[in-house]
Amino acid sequence: MSEDVVYSEVVFVKRNKVDKDDPDECHLGDSSRAPQKAKQCCDWVRMVLLLLCILLTGALVALSFQCVYTEKKLEDLQQVHNVLNENLTAVLQDMLHCTQKLSKALYDSACPKNWEYHAGKCYLFSTNKLSWTDSRDACISDGGHLVIINSRDEQEFLIGIIKIEVSFWIGLTDEKLEGQWLWVDNTNLCKDKSYWTRKEPDNWKGHGGEYPSREDCAHIHKNSIQDLKSWFDAVCNKALRRICETRSSRQT
Repeated sequence: MSEDVVYSEVVFVKRNKVDKDDPDECHLGDSSRAPQKAKQCCDWVRMVLLLLCILLTGALVALSFQCVYTEKKLEDLQQVHNVLNENLTAVLQDMLHCTQKLSKALYDSACPKNWEYHAGKCYLFSTNKLSWTDSRDACISDGGHLVIINSRDEQEFLIGIIKIEVSFWIGLTDEKLEGQWLWVDNTNLCKDKSYWTRKEPDNWKGHGGEYPSREDCAHIHKNSIQDLKSWFDAVCNKALRRICETRSSRQT
């Protein structure tokens, strides 16, 4: 029995001819076009890299200019800062001088001329010498009174002003009643606010009794820099300098 041969129907489809210039068509099997396509791809890569290099170089150049500009700006700002700082220093110095002048003017106006200001009071340290009674009257004529010492602070101030071995009358006496020391405003001397030196008051009559009226008036005599105990009694007709006191026009 003869074998039957079956033939399948084969259909051949004719494809259009590929355009040689079609860039989208890859001809992997065409060995003659492969180097050309590779060269074109490399050219595109080179162009992209070149463009990136140009952009990067431009960015670096721009950044360099920006750095130079910023540095110049910083230098300018530093110069401005230095100028402002100098001007501010000058202004502060001027303000300080003005404040000092104002303080001095206020200080000078707080007391009459040649009087010293302290804690709301004015003090006059005389250069001429008078008896205690004449010193009391002179202080009244000058608008005050012989000094009344009411505190340690006041005693320290007076000791700080007067010179060593110089004596000044103060407003303290026991002329009315021996042993009862009164200030010129008739207030009693408080024992805890007295600054008699050692063994004073002694009411000394003199070596030969030359002071029969005894020592009934007090004076301050600085015998050391730090010694607050500086009061002495003396005969009232002795000529000494005086310390006058009055209230200041500026109260502090």
